[in-house]
Parts: sequence; structure tokens; C-alpha cells
Amino acid sequence: MNKKKCRAEICLATIFSTQALFTPVKTLFLLHFMMQTQDISFLKFVFTFASFVFELPSGYFSDKVGNKICLVCSRFLMIMSLLAYCMFPYFWGFVAANLILGIANAWESGAVDSYFLILCKQFEVEYSSLKITIKKISYLFNFTLMAISTLLYSINPFLPFWGTIILMTLTIIIGMPKEMESTRANKALSSNFTQNSKVVLGKIVHNKCLLWKMLYTITCTAIYILNFEYYTVVFQKAGIGEKIIGPIYSTFMIINALGILVYQKNNFLVLKKLLLIVAPFSFVMLISYKVPLVLLAIFIQQMSFSYYNCDLDIFIINSIDDLTTSSYYQSMISFVNIIYRMIITLIITASFENLSFNANYIGFTIILFIAYMIDHVLQRRLKNGHWRTISVCF
Repeated sequence: MNKKKCRAEICLATIFSTQALFTPVKTLFLLHFMMQTQDISFLKFVFTFASFVFELPSGYFSDKVGNKICLVCSRFLMIMSLLAYCMFPYFWGFVAANLILGIANAWESGAVDSYFLILCKQFEVEYSSLKITIKKISYLFNFTLMAISTLLYSINPFLPFWGTIILMTLTIIIGMPKEMESTRANKALSSNFTQNSKVVLGKIVHNKCLLWKMLYTITCTAIYILNFEYYTVVFQKAGIGEKIIGPIYSTFMIINALGILVYQKNNFLVLKKLLLIVAPFSFVMLISYKVPLVLLAIFIQQMSFSYYNCDLDIFIINSIDDLTTSSYYQSMISFVNIIYRMIITLIITASFENLSFNANYIGFTIILFIAYMIDHVLQRRLKNGHWRTISVCF
């Protein structure tokens, strides 16, 4: 297999392994089968709980037995989950489907980047740049799937699920490179789970640059994610009709792709800085409740969200210095991220219960602007060598 074929197969494996075809209609599907709001909330809890519990074991197991094996298993688990949705459309069937889906997500997060990173090194392909390209293509591909998702659902509620099963099957058949000498099981990895956890966690804790990048990026993206739930409130106060809300949401994937493009292009340096400086003030634009400012704020937030996500993903990939424990290293980072996101969610939820809507949004502006200024100062200090850190930071 040559470089071109390696890049193509990695692209296929990533782009086809998407949930964008059934996710937009999943709630409608559950309501169609008489699920109540509390049932849907419980199913989300089952999914989150399974992902959380299996996050660390999946990464350790991936390093122990081989990344490709675990990645293929995650695809099969995903197919099993979708089959459960289709074949057992009642409460306990949905519980099983979400449990399996959570496990599949955990297994994938622990193996996917490590497997492709090792494969790229084997065929001398730069995975970081390929990852950015894949993200752009994925956003556009997912936009297309989301656009036809409701159409398929209107024809038959099961079609989006069967369509995803076909995509997952294609991923396994044609999208998983066959040559994988560098991804064999790691026989030298210690069988002591606790000992390996200490070693990997030590690498993360002692990497000041990585710790700050995680703290800064996750704080920003967590606020953007939670704010997404309140767009409807802003739309109502701004007088934006329900018929317009749908088309606004449909543009998010395209805007996300633009955010990746801004991140990727070096000649967009001024635009990058302007985007990150203006982003905190998008919350003030939202509570102006003026339609042009609201739409501009949403555009800025969606671009910033994809920019921050891509920045953290690439940074983590570049910080990997030991391929024998790379899966567990990434799983540990994901585990820490989940805990931190949960803490932020609890804080913001409590804040909305005690402060007004506008006060919270002003608070978001202040927090994100201060975080940006701190990040700006720290980056300058790191570039000037004032902190001892790994060379991969910048």
C-alpha cells in the first residue's frame, strides 16, 4: 500500500463511521415508539455512563491486544446497537442499544487515532494534516446526511438506522487498511492496570502545556455546547420564527467546516486572532436579541467551536511520544475531559438556577475573555522559553 492509498482508506474509514444520518431523528424515533421525556433522558444517561465506565479499559485493552482489533470491534458494536434499535423498538431494547452504543464510542476513542497514527508513520504520511482534511470533509459529508435524514425518516422511521448500518459495514469492508504490521498487540505492556495508569497519568500531569490546553479548550467548548441548548430561547426573544430555525441549524456543519479551514490555513493568521478575540463577545450579541447580531454570534460561536476542537485534537496527537501506550494515553485524556465537562455542566446548571439569563451570558463573556487573555500570555511565555516543556507544544 502506498501513501495515496493509505490516505484514501483512512479517509473512508473515518468519514463513513458517522452517526449523522440517524442522530437528527433519534428523538423523533423514540417519541414515535411512545417514549416519554424522562425515558429519553434515562437513555442518554445510559449512553454517557457506558462511555465513561469503558473509556479507560478500552484504551488499555487497545494497547494490549492491538488497535485495529479494537477499532473493528467498535464498528461491530455500533452495528449491533443500530440493529437493536430496529429489531427491538421498545424501552428495554433502547436501553440495550444505548448501552452498546456507549461501549462502542469508548472503544473507538481509545483506538482510532492511535491506529491511524501508527499506520501513517508506517507509510510516511503526516497524520496531523490528514486529520484536519478529514475533519473538513466529514463536516460537509455529515451536512449532506443530516439534510436527507428527515426525508428518509418521513419515508420510513427505520431507514436512517439501516443507512448507518450500511455505512458502518462499508467502513469495515473497504475502509479498514489491511496492512497493519505496526499495530500488533503490545506484548511488552505491563499487565498491571494500576501501574500503567500511574505512568500515563504522570505524563499528562507533568505536561504543563497539555494541561493548560485541555483546561482552556474544554472550558470554551463546554460553554458553547451548553449554550447550544439555549439558542431556542434566544430565537424566541429575538422574534425568529420556527420556520427559519431549521435552516439556521442546518448551516452549522458548513460553518464548522469553515472553522477547520481557518485553523488549517496559515495565511488566515489575522482572521484566527480576530475570531478568538471576538468569540467571547458573541454572548453579548445574543442577548441583544437583534436578529443580525444573533445570527452573527451563532456564526462566530460555531466557527470557534470547531476551531477549538480541532486545535485540541491535533495538539493531543502531536503530544504522543510513545506509540506503545498511545491508545491508553488518549483514553486517559478523554476520561479527564469527561470529568471536567461534568463539573462545568454542574456549575453552569447551578448558575442558571440562581442568576438571570442575561447575567449568565455576561458571565460567559467575562470568563471566556479572561481565559483568552491568559492563553495569549502563556503562549508568548512558552514560545520565549520561560517554561520548561516538551518541544511539541508549538
